[in-house]
Amino acid sequence: MNLNRKSILTLSGAVVLAGAIIVGGIYGPTAWKVFRGQVDTPKEQVVIQTPPVNYANSKTGDNKASPGNSSTSSSTPAAGGTATKPNTNPKTGSGTDTAGMKKYKEPDLSLMNLAPSIEDFFGESALSDAARTLAFGASWNIHQYLDGYLFGITAGPQMNEQDIKKYIIFHKTLWEKQMDNETSSNQTATFDVYFRNLLNRGVDAFDTKDKIRIEQFHLEIHDLDSHLFRDDMSSKVYGATPFATKRSE
Repeated sequence: MNLNRKSILTLSGAVVLAGAIIVGGIYGPTAWKVFRGQVDTPKEQVVIQTPPVNYANSKTGDNKASPGNSSTSSSTPAAGGTATKPNTNPKTGSGTDTAGMKKYKEPDLSLMNLAPSIEDFFGESALSDAARTLAFGASWNIHQYLDGYLFGITAGPQMNEQDIKKYIIFHKTLWEKQMDNETSSNQTATFDVYFRNLLNRGVDAFDTKDKIRIEQFHLEIHDLDSHLFRDDMSSKVYGATPFATKRSE
């Protein structure tokens, strides 16, 4: 075979090109970087950021901009600004805020209106006014957090399972200390035993995280608060306590 200089260079070039194609097919982008040489990293890097979600424009928390706002609008403070913290003090404010979240509300003693079935357990020769106020406040408070736990932020203030359990234990401890100072008769003992057992059932329900038992506890504490202590005509009556009475229509 007669090979001149031109033929040798052509053949060599074909071999090198074929080798590059084979290596490129095997190693892909890695081989491409080797053949093209290392590219210097740019001194200034451009960072693409996703605009923060503007929860003020959507109750569902999606990231769609509201009409009239650009897609880059943000509810977060600008550089140097400070974020507004939510009000977490249970003793300040009541009702619902602009986002629809129901806040904690202090027990309102002016709303106390005992149902006939428990009225005789409090007053003269029975449990003291302090005991009545304590039982009313405990029922009111626990009822709020159970509503929030079961039905969401628009139904009541929020607290997790373990904290609700501790909250019930706290009120149970206060009640037991109050009972140590009471001169209980057999009649008052009936309510005392019921109330202690009710709170114990609540603690056990949240300790085991049994949703059915939690819901049953809610029915009882709801009736005790809304029906027996406040006689709230606008609230539903479940008849979940042994003291359930029919209210006048």
